[in-house]
Amino acid sequence: MFSEIFKKKSYLLIILLGFILSIILSTYYVKKYDRYNSDNYTHQLLKDETYYHWHQGAKIVEDVKNGKNFFLSGDVTFTKPLQQRIYAIYSLITGYKLIDIWEPLARINLGGKLPYLIFQAFVYFISLIYFSKKIEKIFSQKVVFLIILFLALEPTIFQYHSSFWTESIYFSLIIIAFGLLLEKSANFTNNLIIGLFLGIAFLQRSAGLYYIFPIFIFYIFLFKKNFFKPFLSTALGFSLILILIGSYNKYKTDTFYVAPPESSYTIHQYFAIDVLSKKLKISHLEANNYEIDLANKWVKRNNIKLNENVINDKNYKQENVLNFRELFFNQSDKVKFYKYLNKRQFEILFSYPVVTTKELVKRYLHFVVLNPVFNHYYNSFRGTNTSEEFHLSQIHKNWIPFRIVYSLIIYSFCLIGILELLKRRKFYELSLIIFSVMYYILLLGWFGKTRLYVPSLVYLSIPFAIGLDKIINKYKSNLIRN
Repeated sequence: MFSEIFKKKSYLLIILLGFILSIILSTYYVKKYDRYNSDNYTHQLLKDETYYHWHQGAKIVEDVKNGKNFFLSGDVTFTKPLQQRIYAIYSLITGYKLIDIWEPLARINLGGKLPYLIFQAFVYFISLIYFSKKIEKIFSQKVVFLIILFLALEPTIFQYHSSFWTESIYFSLIIIAFGLLLEKSANFTNNLIIGLFLGIAFLQRSAGLYYIFPIFIFYIFLFKKNFFKPFLSTALGFSLILILIGSYNKYKTDTFYVAPPESSYTIHQYFAIDVLSKKLKISHLEANNYEIDLANKWVKRNNIKLNENVINDKNYKQENVLNFRELFFNQSDKVKFYKYLNKRQFEILFSYPVVTTKELVKRYLHFVVLNPVFNHYYNSFRGTNTSEEFHLSQIHKNWIPFRIVYSLIIYSFCLIGILELLKRRKFYELSLIIFSVMYYILLLGWFGKTRLYVPSLVYLSIPFAIGLDKIINKYKSNLIRN
């Protein structure tokens, strides 16, 4: 009796330990890196994408203070709108100013960041408690313990609770949705909630937009001829979120759209230009300038007026083709430009299939190599706003062998777990895991950034735990025999 109680309590102890360790790590990062670099502008913790969300959150706060409705405040949705709203809510509740000085350049307010990171971690570890209750009905207590141990302490996941990336909140949302999906319930409310959480997850990470399609496949597999009603309720919940974001975009731009504009040109910006560079044997900068020249010609052909005041500003720099966004007078011209980039990116890729294929293979292989030290070195370096990016540094190269070995160890246990799931005929659970992992690989693998792959570990936690449990049991049985 006592042993059973202890086993159940052990999940909570691991979750509590993870939460405490997360607070310790967050405290360390905030104490060390909540500061500006030597340029007295770039913040050590919040830069690039994380700075964008922080800055947008501050704009929402300013709009609310000026009397605007919270849900209609802020700029046009560019990417991941939920994160900036969370920052805004945090600021409005605590009174903490996100931006200290707005002119001439916005400067992040120092201090006040630790409570947010603690809140973020709290949400994640609460989601683990919820998840443990769901999987207790499916797996043994020992396997559940190992699943929670992995999700609570695996360093690749763990590092994001002490960062300002969108990952931690996103993990929390997909863990809750994953737990509900594992229930295999045809209940209307249950599936409606799944759809709502998937929709909210999309607001946190753009990659969540198309996950509804694998869900459709899961439901056909699970419910067979009766799949329509549960899928319809899931699609309804998901659609409600899409309608809300689409209506917001309609209000801001007079155009109803759901997919963020970034989805139109990310391949061009982060992949196609590299393909062009390698094919033409020119530098990335030269390839970028080549695309800027083509974009200028496109602008002239389409008689689009540009803002000369911005062009003539001494602070304006045409560093890449996306800088054109700052020059358009209206949103409709921006939409046309995004469509041009979307067409151009595929034109490049299909024009050079051999180079494209080679680069894809390279990036997909890199994509699945785990990086448990990403956040640490991202904080210590200046991210992409520096002469030396971390991924080009010697430190990054030194870590590669260790990361490969670590990844192979994790995947070895996962493979054993997958084979065990097949043996146990857990076909639904296995298909849910495999399709979810492949979803992220196929959708984002071309990017090559390992950070985008990390959500897959949420799903791989189950085969990892089953595989580790099998190895432990085999080791114990060998000890008994000897």
